[in-house]
Amino acid sequence: MYSMLVLRRIALLCSLSTFVSLGTTQHIVRALKTPLGKNKESLPAGRASAEDRYEFYFHDADNEMGKFQFRESIGSCEEALKYKPNDFLIRAIECLDYYEIAETLDVKKSDQKEQKIRIYDKMIAIADDGILCAPEKGECYFMRGLANARLATTKGILSQLFTAKSIEQDWLVAVDRKSDYTTQHGENLQASANLALGVYYRLCPTFFLLKWMFGISGDLDKSVEYCKRAYELDSTRIEIVKEYGVALISRGLDRNNNDDIEAGKAFLREVPTLPLRLNTDKIDIAHSKMLLNDISLCPGYSRDEQQDVSEEAFEKEKKK
Repeated sequence: MYSMLVLRRIALLCSLSTFVSLGTTQHIVRALKTPLGKNKESLPAGRASAEDRYEFYFHDADNEMGKFQFRESIGSCEEALKYKPNDFLIRAIECLDYYEIAETLDVKKSDQKEQKIRIYDKMIAIADDGILCAPEKGECYFMRGLANARLATTKGILSQLFTAKSIEQDWLVAVDRKSDYTTQHGENLQASANLALGVYYRLCPTFFLLKWMFGISGDLDKSVEYCKRAYELDSTRIEIVKEYGVALISRGLDRNNNDDIEAGKAFLREVPTLPLRLNTDKIDIAHSKMLLNDISLCPGYSRDEQQDVSEEAFEKEKKK
């Protein structure tokens, strides 16, 4: 009854880590006013205030993440929390550290898959604590949505569709809150949250059954709108330009609107001309060329590996 393309979107709606650019240390909290190059021995024992100590370890966590030293950064996060236990920003950094570690694990290896699941569960717990500390801030809502999205992808999306609505809700909060996040390259959390929603609404299926069962529904107008918002926040980030183009082409194909298709193609052509900023940029450049060669791939496009999302698999999952 439903096309394979629509069912494929079910499997891809949570595979969004590649679209929020948290792989390869993209998002870090902006550093506080602590001089670069300080080492732990330079903090005077017994004389520094709790705030000084917090800022010292905050800086270390930030700097270590920037150097891909994720486990060291986690240690610094834990030290910082000793001096400011109700801080949400350091918890956001810690979530990112755990995320980066999990992304290096191979889901095809059972032991590593289980480790990934434990790490994503840990991220969710840390993000929950951060939300309790600062429910008015969006950072940890974004992290919780990210962890749930990657957890669903790792476990198998067809068995985890019930999380899709909560992911959407967390990211809607994140885009609606002023963010204290920046990155070493000037990117911000809100651009990533808008981009994640843009991809979510493109990949999420629209047929009544899933809307009735799980409260989720795709919307290509929303997809284009959120990708546009991300683009307005950061117009030189390769993945944002790519996804904006993909969203426009997807809507154009759905409605037989050549203007959308041509506008989307223009964004995809722009991708190779942009400066390389992230480790995933070269992949996105290659994918943009691939999508230009066959625009029919755009509606179900994901940088992640596709899963078994046949209609038979969906029906089988429902019977469990």
